[in-house]
Amino acid sequence: MMKARQTTTKAILSRGILGILALGIGSTLSQAWPLLDGCLPSTNSLTREQPVLPLERLSSGKLMLLDRGGDLVQWPASIGHRSTDLSIIAGLDPRVGLNLRLGPDPAALPANQRAQAEPHIARDPGNPDALAATFQEGRYTDGGAIDCGYAISHDGGLSWSRALIPSLTQVTGGPYYRATDPVAGFDLQGNIYLNTLGALDSTFNFGAVAISRSTNGGATFGAPVEIFRQTSSSLSPDKNWMAINTFSNTPTAGRIVVTWTMFMPSSYPIARSYSNDGGKTWSSVGYATPTSYFCQGSQPLFLPDGTLAMPYWNFSSSLAAGAEAIEIVTSTNGGVSFSSARLVTAVTEYSAPGIRQGTFLPSAATDRTNGALYVAYQTLYQGAPRIMFTKSVNKGTNWSLPKPISDNPANSPVFNPAISVSPDGQTVTATFYDERMNPGQTYLLDEFLAQSLDGGNTWQPNLRLTTVSSDARLAPLTSSGYMLGDYQGVAPADGPDVPAVPIWIDTRSGNPDPFITRVGVASQVTFRSWRAARFSLSQIGDPATGGPAADPDADHVLNMLEYAFALDPWQKDQPAVSFQLLGSGASAVVTATYERLRTASDLSYAWVRSANLVNWSTAIASNIVVTTNSPRLTDTVTSSFGPATNTAQYYRLTVTNAGL
Repeated sequence: MMKARQTTTKAILSRGILGILALGIGSTLSQAWPLLDGCLPSTNSLTREQPVLPLERLSSGKLMLLDRGGDLVQWPASIGHRSTDLSIIAGLDPRVGLNLRLGPDPAALPANQRAQAEPHIARDPGNPDALAATFQEGRYTDGGAIDCGYAISHDGGLSWSRALIPSLTQVTGGPYYRATDPVAGFDLQGNIYLNTLGALDSTFNFGAVAISRSTNGGATFGAPVEIFRQTSSSLSPDKNWMAINTFSNTPTAGRIVVTWTMFMPSSYPIARSYSNDGGKTWSSVGYATPTSYFCQGSQPLFLPDGTLAMPYWNFSSSLAAGAEAIEIVTSTNGGVSFSSARLVTAVTEYSAPGIRQGTFLPSAATDRTNGALYVAYQTLYQGAPRIMFTKSVNKGTNWSLPKPISDNPANSPVFNPAISVSPDGQTVTATFYDERMNPGQTYLLDEFLAQSLDGGNTWQPNLRLTTVSSDARLAPLTSSGYMLGDYQGVAPADGPDVPAVPIWIDTRSGNPDPFITRVGVASQVTFRSWRAARFSLSQIGDPATGGPAADPDADHVLNMLEYAFALDPWQKDQPAVSFQLLGSGASAVVTATYERLRTASDLSYAWVRSANLVNWSTAIASNIVVTTNSPRLTDTVTSSFGPATNTAQYYRLTVTNAGL
């Protein structure tokens, strides 16, 4: 009689039937999957008997007795693909987690004006699971938004709370008519800061630079504090950014520096102000560049020794023979005064057609160990749109030869790069919008990522981050094109268990919304990189939740096997598996089919057989057929065993992870 066991109860996962589930042999963790146990005896028939006893309550010894009595379990019918992991189903790399919307649109926004734009994100350097995101809420077509909002996560981005910034614009009881250009940051104590621009009139002819602070992890925010208020048309602020000194051993530890472009009648230099008391009071306004400069896109950064470095875009650079350039100034006194400008690189403006974007807004980052500087920007390279990268290891004195880090086709627009770097300076992550998935369709775009694991020397192939393309035509149409924002953000990775967290604006819900994903760090797909994209650091630290042998969704599929079979560890799903009997009598052959993750670099799969469910040996299939599934990065594997013998044979699939 030919039968196979289909049950997945906890009782079945006992050592009598599976050996020791987590058997460590050196650095190898081997686990067996009970769904694929079956037997191949010498009879000609296939029966589908219901067990006469409740199998979920039986020990493995009793199951063996049942087998000897000819009543094991029913033969399983074919099971289709049951994974609920939307990222893998959509064909994303397994190192990429779910695409997560940062909560519903606030009810205070009008029903016809709920577009978000210009997202930014920050990670608390003292608590990698703490993230703060900010973005425009209710974008206008002619400038600014109804308000700016924020979202807070305490589990590395797996869940979010979201609200409008209180007391900022009139919709939340504040003084400003509109708001724009939000930026988020953390200080040494874990306090959260949101830096914005506010409109002093209904048309944004006059503006103010403001900052809001939360001292309770984002549960509440105090009223905004004004850093600068425009009083005449001759001094108009735009495109603010913020740096917070989180290096405790430096003279200006805790200092907050806010920079912005100050539009004057005949120039637009970079202005600055700083605070030493957590944003309560601010210095008088000074200038980081000469007041005769024509600048935009300032990116202030504190280095580990307390140096303040600030790259920016200069539209008329004397350092690049009159061309446009990215330049840098530095300060050794925390922004009180600045050095002369030095050249980062000459640049050529490039804009993707039909879309409002940050053509002249570079993105910059630094690491917390070496203080190297990393800059990404969009431009034309050898006639093609590219995201470019350059690096300095001596505080901006010298820079590496810029190199393209986007591997998009030559005719595919890319724009709005954001860059971040891990504290040790090894993992550099850059994200950007990319139109390669829909050639010839100008307004359909996706979020992509480029990552380097050696400090920017070499780069991995780009990864698509979005499960569906966004249609930019669902965003507000401004005079410069459809508005998703002039910039976006990416929180830095912090080791193999703390992924990078990009944020972007996505239109899949019918209007622009802030979305994030989590991207595990590894040159190849591994259990650890897959897990980092799906578990917070605190969950990974709890073996009962994030360990290889844990089962957080209680579907009786262990985390390591969720990975091996391309499943979702947080949703009840099962491997795709089926059995089939071919032939009869002595020529009977059984085939077993299952779906596995194709791109995993640390897994091996093997069949073993037993005549008594105690002693197991390698089973050699008589025929193996592997079919690649698309777009999922999985294979369907069919293995045939036989012909039949006079002794019952049981088959089990073992999955071994050599990286654990």
